Order: sequence, then C-alpha cells, then structure tokens
Amino acid sequence: MILIWGLRKAHLVAEVTLELDINVTHLDQKQRLGIGLVGRGDMNPFGVFSKLINRGTRGKDVVPYQGAGEVLDAMPTIDQLEKFGNLPSEKELVEKGFDTSTFYHGSPEKNIMEFVPQSSDRSVFGGYREARKGVPTTFFSEAPSYTEGFALKGGMPVNDEFGKQMYTLPKPSARIYPVKLKLDNVYDYNNSEHRKRLEEALGTTIEEGGEMGYNLKIGDAFVLQQPEISGVIKQLGFRGYLTNETDRVGQRTVGLFYPEKGDVRSVFAQFDPKKAEDGNIYASLIPPLTTAIGVGALAGLEEGT
Repeated sequence: MILIWGLRKAHLVAEVTLELDINVTHLDQKQRLGIGLVGRGDMNPFGVFSKLINRGTRGKDVVPYQGAGEVLDAMPTIDQLEKFGNLPSEKELVEKGFDTSTFYHGSPEKNIMEFVPQSSDRSVFGGYREARKGVPTTFFSEAPSYTEGFALKGGMPVNDEFGKQMYTLPKPSARIYPVKLKLDNVYDYNNSEHRKRLEEALGTTIEEGGEMGYNLKIGDAFVLQQPEISGVIKQLGFRGYLTNETDRVGQRTVGLFYPEKGDVRSVFAQFDPKKAEDGNIYASLIPPLTTAIGVGALAGLEEGT
C-alpha cells in the first residue's frame, strides 16, 4: 500500500507541478494492469500486451499476431507500443534506417525469431500460375489481411451444408508477425531510374520485353521472382524489391533478400544499435520459449509471405 500511495503521489506531483508525467504515468498504468514496476524501454515485454489486448473474443478463424513470447488477439496501438514496449518514435525509426510503416508476415509457424529467405512460389491461389522461384526472398506487406492468406496454409477448411467452403481454420501455430523494415535500398518498379538501371543490366528495354516487359513495369511479383530478374536486381546492389500485390488497396508489399542481416525488426524489439546487423527480429530480446533457434526460425518459411 505504501508503494502504491507513493507512486500515485509522485504521479500527481509530476503532473501538477512539473508536467513531466511520462515515466510516472507509465509506471502507474503498468501497476494497475498488473504488469510490474519497470521503466520505459527497460521492461520485460512478455505478457504485457496480452493483458492490454486479449479479451477472449477472437474468432476461431482469425490468425493471431505474434508478440514477444505471447500471442495477441489484435495489434497494439502505436501509443501502446511506445508506452509499454520499446518501439522508437517515427523520428528515431528513420534515424535507425527503418521505414515508419508497419509491415506484416504471415506464416503457419509460430515463434519465428529469424527470417531466413527461401526460393518459394508466391501464389496463394491454388497454383493457378506456374511456379516462379528466383533468388531466396522473404516477403512482407503493409496489408495484414493479405498476409493472413499465407498464414492459413495447412489449415482446416470449413464447408457449409452444401459442401461450399466458408472459411479456413488456421493451424494452432499460425501467426502474423508485425515488423519494421529497412527499405532505403529496394528496387521500386515505379522509379524510372531503377528501371533504367535494370534495363541496362538486362541489355534490353522493358518496352521490348512484350508481355513480360509490361508485367515487369507494373511490378508483377511472379515476374520479379524470375531468376533472371531477381538475380539481376540483387547483383545491382538492391536489398529487395517492391511488388504490386497490394497496390489495389494502396499498400506496399516487398521482398527482402537479407532479412537475416538486420533489415527486419519486430515491433516488439528493443532496436539495440549494437545488434543492428543481427538476424534476430527481437534484437536483444529473447522470447522465453524460444531461447535457441527453434522450428520457427529456419523451418516453414517457404509457406509464409
């Protein structure tokens, strides 16, 4: 009781007299939530956001989000991530080389700590197009609903009384991973200078490429994956490429060649500058259930987006 009273008193003093209530407010909020008495940026995040978010109302057909050692029914707000986690401000993210938008990766595997790129077919539509496997790449999208299709792979289809599929029940291990990405050096099919460099390397123009050239110009993911295309993009020094998969909803999708070299961080990461090139998406945070590279770290990524 003395500790609680002391914190509340400190809170009031800071608010009323100094108007510097940031740390004390956070401590008071965390105490009321049963999270613990820890300072901003130094807290152990495991179990924190599930206390804030999970209400036991997530539908069985909804893929949950992967937190740091916890499963979340929904995404925390930016305010929650900054107050109760370690997410840097937008200015700090830019200074660290990260895009300020949140991207997502859907996978049937849980507890992924490191994204190891693989050569995989991008089609989630039953393989209606030929497999086009190119340079090992891991894909992310600003559209979580799009990545959910990849996370549902291997799930159980649920049909109505007439045998028509209504939805798919995800595997218990299915997760959507919210992350921040380094995108300052990725091939942008809308960038005329990038297209010019690619044309010079290919020894031909996009206009001379016929249907493939047109699809390359509009950012078709299946064409960009072709070894003769993605391989050249990588040789040109780009660390990945944008695709048009979610252009229709005004959101970006990107494939990265080097996600295991510090280009990806979980929104729950500590963003430790000393580990800037570390492949662990939690930087120096190690989820308690995955203290070593486990099944999610190296396996099953071909099935994710």
